[in-house]
Amino acid sequence: MHEHEIRILIIDDEKSQQQVIQSYLSQYGYHTDLAASGPEALELCTTLIPDLILLDLIMPDMDGIETCKRLKQISTLSGTPIIVLTSKTDSQSIEHSFAAGANDFLNKPVNPLILKNRIEYAVHTSKLFKKLETREKQLLEVQKIAKLGTVSININTGNVEILCNYFDLLGLTSQKETMSFTDFIFHVHPDDETHVRFTIDNAIENMEGYMLEYRFLSRDGKEFIIYQQGEYITGLKDPDDEYLLGTFQDVTESRSIKESLDYSRTYDPLTDLSNKTFFETQIKHVLLHPPSDSLFAIIFIGIDHFSRVNDEYGHLGGDFILKELSNRLMTYEGRGHIVSRFGGDVFSMLVKNIHHINECNAIIEEILETIRIPLTMDNNEIHLTASIGASIFPLESEKESNLLIGAEAAMMMSREQGGDRYTYRTHKMNIETQKRLLLLKEIRVALENNHFSVFYQPQIDSQSMQIVAMESLVRWIHPDRGLIPPDDFISVAEDTGLIIPIGDYVLREACAQTNKWLSMGFELDVGVNISAKQFEADDFIEKIRNTLDETGLPAQHLEVEITESMAIKNYQPTIEKLNQLREMEVKTSMDDFGTGYSSLSQLQSLPLDTLKVDQAFVRCIEPDKNAKNSDGLANTAIANAIIAMSHSLGLRVIAEGVETLEQSQFLKSHDSEILQGYLFSKPVPAMEMDSLLLHQ
Repeated sequence: MHEHEIRILIIDDEKSQQQVIQSYLSQYGYHTDLAASGPEALELCTTLIPDLILLDLIMPDMDGIETCKRLKQISTLSGTPIIVLTSKTDSQSIEHSFAAGANDFLNKPVNPLILKNRIEYAVHTSKLFKKLETREKQLLEVQKIAKLGTVSININTGNVEILCNYFDLLGLTSQKETMSFTDFIFHVHPDDETHVRFTIDNAIENMEGYMLEYRFLSRDGKEFIIYQQGEYITGLKDPDDEYLLGTFQDVTESRSIKESLDYSRTYDPLTDLSNKTFFETQIKHVLLHPPSDSLFAIIFIGIDHFSRVNDEYGHLGGDFILKELSNRLMTYEGRGHIVSRFGGDVFSMLVKNIHHINECNAIIEEILETIRIPLTMDNNEIHLTASIGASIFPLESEKESNLLIGAEAAMMMSREQGGDRYTYRTHKMNIETQKRLLLLKEIRVALENNHFSVFYQPQIDSQSMQIVAMESLVRWIHPDRGLIPPDDFISVAEDTGLIIPIGDYVLREACAQTNKWLSMGFELDVGVNISAKQFEADDFIEKIRNTLDETGLPAQHLEVEITESMAIKNYQPTIEKLNQLREMEVKTSMDDFGTGYSSLSQLQSLPLDTLKVDQAFVRCIEPDKNAKNSDGLANTAIANAIIAMSHSLGLRVIAEGVETLEQSQFLKSHDSEILQGYLFSKPVPAMEMDSLLLHQ
């Protein structure tokens, strides 16, 4: 049989009819096969695949309608056209034939020319259908490979229809799924919901196309990345129809590959830190839009004598140490800085949003301390130090290359000077840095050798004019330079975290000394200033409790002083800690009130006992001959307002910085309960405080 020959199966129980039709078809070049009944045709079609079937409708045992149904159930014949031959002309028989799967019908006796035309039309239509079906299968297969489907949003009804050949991957229930827009949004990751809603609403409002990328959550919670795009379409089925019609593609794998490629280009595989390429790109990015109100620093961190580590522990040991150090330095990324492995044993940092060189100093000193923490490997304790160099934008330069060269050169200078130090490229900064480093070392020595001392400034009851409490204040007695003012060292101690051991010492000494005075019969409270770093520490409450236990001081005689700025910086945690102190019966006060930015609503929510009027407002109170008020004083309004407000909130008032009799009398007349200042006494050591208590 030639390729162009068409094979036709004739199913008819009348042999004469078979022969007539076979004769007609032979004249037109068709190849024919014969079957005398439905069962015979079904058996024959287990191996035969005809291009067309001519089926007699009226046959014994199994009629043409039942035979048609059975033939259509054979998968290889699903697209084969069937023409029913019938002498019946009633519409019911014809309807049943079509319902069974027939494609056309002819009346008997058959007209040869009509038969030829009907066969040609049916075969041509069948070929087109098979070609279309093949293309559709290919398209579906391609869509499956590409993980591509279609999505239509019916603007009139709000329904969303997703059609995809990989529905099982997305966790949908069928290949074609229709859902409400609310149900569709339910599958969108919560963090992407606003973006998806806005984009689709905007496309509908402006009657335009859209593009989206978002995370899609399957019913079992699995997350996919979907790229979706569509166009605004009208009149698909009805002139009033409005749709957003488009594609819906799972790009999870391709995004993962892209991220992996991007990662390999910009990240160090050993440490998981960004690499030199990424670091330099970030500097370029910052320099495109340099900060106008702040500085930024480029810092190079070189591990001192790292070659010795490799010699002693091998490269695997060296890699282990680099990874451990990377984990420590990575914490700075959580603070908004960029940390990279620049190469070998050198790390780099881009420190942003600094407003003063001291901020950079504090960070670098913290890094040095971080590197100094011993590492443990194979039960061996390894001690390391670092040489650090830094350059500051725009003080050093405004060019990327100069900033990098400057930081690297400064790091080499630190190495040449023995390491375990930091250097700035700018000479003036180095002078200030050296002073700061010297002061830092001296503070550490002072802590080790007990050069710090606690002084006490009496607090006077405004009615009895007796000492009822005192504020404890740290003083540094330097062996060579004598008394060093707090302003000269407190800020450095706060920047470097050394304020914590200093603060712990003051708390312990003040509690122990106050308990001694209590045992001598003096009824006194002691106020202890708490730094922000102390107060924010997780173990702060535990330290207070342990100190009271160790010194024996009753909790009600301790007053913890925090500043206004500390309270509003971490408002909710502050409330929680103040409540814990209140449960212990420890008093609490707000120091320096009026210098911060707390609101009245914040203040009244804080569980405080005392408000301290800042000395700046007290010192303003002074005699004024032209004053119209009864006190004959000027600049009293703020102090008066703070006292009145404190009392309205049920708080006791301590007025600091009282230096004149007029100030004392004014504060007393306006019911400030406690007075403190040089009018009564400057801060004195414990021995002098003994004398003040005994002779009051």
